[in-house]
Amino acid sequence: MNSSENEFAEYFAKLEKMLSWIVNDLTRATVKAHANFLVTMGIFNYIEILGGFCTPKGSTCTDRFNFVFENLLPTPYKEIFDELNQITKGAYDCLRCGMTHEYFVKTYTLKKKTSTIAFTIYGVDDVAGFYRNVLTKVCGLELIGFGKDKYHLRVYNPRLIHDINMAFEALEKNLINNEPGYREKILARCKDIKLEQLQ
Repeated sequence: MNSSENEFAEYFAKLEKMLSWIVNDLTRATVKAHANFLVTMGIFNYIEILGGFCTPKGSTCTDRFNFVFENLLPTPYKEIFDELNQITKGAYDCLRCGMTHEYFVKTYTLKKKTSTIAFTIYGVDDVAGFYRNVLTKVCGLELIGFGKDKYHLRVYNPRLIHDINMAFEALEKNLINNEPGYREKILARCKDIKLEQLQ
């Protein structure tokens, strides 16, 4: 292994460690602390963080978030992402910015003034409930239309946690398959945030 391969391997080991902490922390916060809103906020922030390892330097936060929905999360997320982009000012604004800055999914930034969107965040009471949610839900987000311009967004934290882990695995698969640009972007981001400091 040459020095650049060694450098990448060291950074990637740190990245894997960070990503495992994310999934484990989210799972414990859901199962043991029943922290529904906090977990949802964390998930949407972590999606943006993950996108930072896959997009070129200088990409916007929206670009990072969108990249994960469009390229790394399982297929059902793309459909909901596209629907949210059609009815709101954007999935990033609705989900990530809403939860981070307002403690709620943004329901007032709809494109049509006559539209409404309600939301519910679902957690679980125990480990069995966590796995039951993962096994019975196809996607961690569900957008249901009720009549004209009325929507209900359901957020299933256990399934979202499972699927953010699937996004991490998709990233690893792209690296294994030597997909163009991934290695360079990951290495650049690791250096930018000084990931080598992670112990």
